[in-house]
Amino acid sequence: MRNENKIIGKRGEKIAREYLEKMGYVIVETNFYCRFGEIDIIAKYNDQISFIEVKTRCQEVFGKPAESIDYLKRNRIYKVAEFYTYINELYDVPMSLDVIEVYILEPHKSRVAHIKNAIIENPYATFFKRG
Repeated sequence: MRNENKIIGKRGEKIAREYLEKMGYVIVETNFYCRFGEIDIIAKYNDQISFIEVKTRCQEVFGKPAESIDYLKRNRIYKVAEFYTYINELYDVPMSLDVIEVYILEPHKSRVAHIKNAIIENPYATFFKRG
């Protein structure tokens, strides 16, 4: 089951990247990993950087995909975003923390929901600025 979930997740990330590119985003990084965790997609749209968590489901039995992002996951996303901001010296660049929900409906059919600024601001963030 774990391997199947990984395959579904990778497929969802591919669908999300294609969606973002179609919407005019430029993919900067995928699966950016550091000691604090991982962010699925880092993309640029105009002058804004978006850190994007992709959640993929084949059904809504367990709720909406974005609802699975708990407090610990949000904190990891913040820390990774802050680290990325720091190492790339992006202090004054507007940013957002988004979620893309991918619903795989059939083998060649899917639905995408892009929730901008879905992850509310961390009160403990030190230098992270949202756009």
